[in-house]
Amino acid sequence: MTSSITSSHAARLTTALGAIRAGDNDSAVAAMKTLLRDLGHDPSELRAAAEYVLVIAAVESGACGQASRAAAACQAVGLALDEPGWVAIGCATRAIAVLQDDRPADAVKDLVRAEYELRDSRRDDLRGWAHTHLGQAYERFGLFELAVPHYEAAMAIEDRLLDLAGSRAIDARNLASVNYHWAKELDMLMEPDLESEVERRRVEVVRWAERSLTLADSEHVGGSVFPLARYLRAAAGWPTDPARWIGELHVCRSNLSEAHVGFEMEATALLAVAYVEVGEIAQAQREARRALIRLDGIDDLNVQRYVRWATLRVADAMGYPSAGAGLGYGRSVSWAWRQQHRSDLEMMRAAIAGYERSRAHDAAVQAAREDALTGLGNRRAFDEWIADAAVSSTEVCVVLVDIDRLKQLNDTYGHAVGDDALKTVGELIRTNTRSEDRAARLGGDEFAIVLSSPDPVEAQLVMDRLQLAARVVSLKPWVEQPGIGLSMGLATCSEGLSSEALYAVADARMYEDKRRRSGAVA
Repeated sequence: MTSSITSSHAARLTTALGAIRAGDNDSAVAAMKTLLRDLGHDPSELRAAAEYVLVIAAVESGACGQASRAAAACQAVGLALDEPGWVAIGCATRAIAVLQDDRPADAVKDLVRAEYELRDSRRDDLRGWAHTHLGQAYERFGLFELAVPHYEAAMAIEDRLLDLAGSRAIDARNLASVNYHWAKELDMLMEPDLESEVERRRVEVVRWAERSLTLADSEHVGGSVFPLARYLRAAAGWPTDPARWIGELHVCRSNLSEAHVGFEMEATALLAVAYVEVGEIAQAQREARRALIRLDGIDDLNVQRYVRWATLRVADAMGYPSAGAGLGYGRSVSWAWRQQHRSDLEMMRAAIAGYERSRAHDAAVQAAREDALTGLGNRRAFDEWIADAAVSSTEVCVVLVDIDRLKQLNDTYGHAVGDDALKTVGELIRTNTRSEDRAARLGGDEFAIVLSSPDPVEAQLVMDRLQLAARVVSLKPWVEQPGIGLSMGLATCSEGLSSEALYAVADARMYEDKRRRSGAVA
């Protein structure tokens, strides 16, 4: 399946996404609300895309409730279109919204669902978006081990639903960002055994930041891509050569926008540490003081932890007696974070594994109650439906359907043609019954329909529709003449029959109809 979005509508969507990148979230929200109002309520590819863009705009503007509702609407459209990719995108973006609203338990449910809907998606263009947003959600959760593979998967997918310049540059920047945060958390543990892992993360930061800068340059995009990717490269590279990177950190800090104020504070703290490394103590003191003063306006606890840790490193290097105790306390806080991180990671992996077991169980249950050839229920499913009706005292109606002369069709044209006839009748039954009705292939050439209403008039209408459809259906190229003959029998609880008796009565009437149709005397 490919996108059915027209070029004019794609232009409206990409314009809105461009506005979000530029920080104009309000105009993007207004544009998508107008588009959704024009579309009405019918599910469509365009509606799913518009809901998605609305989610992104709402998340960026901090409107968590609006973002969550739009993400749920995106999921609903995906279900109606039978496209798991849209469901995965809706789940992943809603996880981001509820994490922003400080509801991690709800985010876990959405992330688990997104993982499995993503596996079932048939479209790379949607899988790319889903991978990106799963990576973003896990990064917000602090689960870097789960975020990195999704970002890498997004980076490997060339196809995109909307051809928005800079998308791949942002994918590469995301990989630089998540490795940067990962290295930062490991570094604050101050554990010698982790130094090699910290260095590996820094190497990845530099690699992906440079890739992001190259892609952004080739696609002629700027915005937040250039300054943030440039900072990430400098932040990861400075320990190898502080003197070289101090100037670059100054440039990066001045270029970071208000949207990246947390990174600006961290850049200031890193400059303080770098100045200590090159012996410029007065400069280190000024940068550390600046970082601490600016920190009062920062709500992000992770930024606060890192800036205080970095400035304590400066104080310790300068010989302040209390700095060592402060670093020790900071290290204990980081180890507490580490333990919580491991617990969250195990919980997330257990939730994914549990969902996998549940899905495998559900699939086994469904397979045991499904006819493999037609996709309808089987005899076991039919018996359970009738038993459920009996237990709940629900009045239903049973229609039995038998294909005329199927053995002759098999003998003349082969079993492949007979199987095609069975699948065709199964599809006719599926399309000519209501969603609340249930249908099964009982075996051989016999089908059953359990109607949720005991009204014989409604049942007769279903039978008439089936007969009309069967008369014109084609089995070409094997059979020239159109039509499949069907014999039918009807029994309903409105006749005073129990639900358990419906099958026997409908079966007798079906064979009476078959004898009549074949010219025999009933």
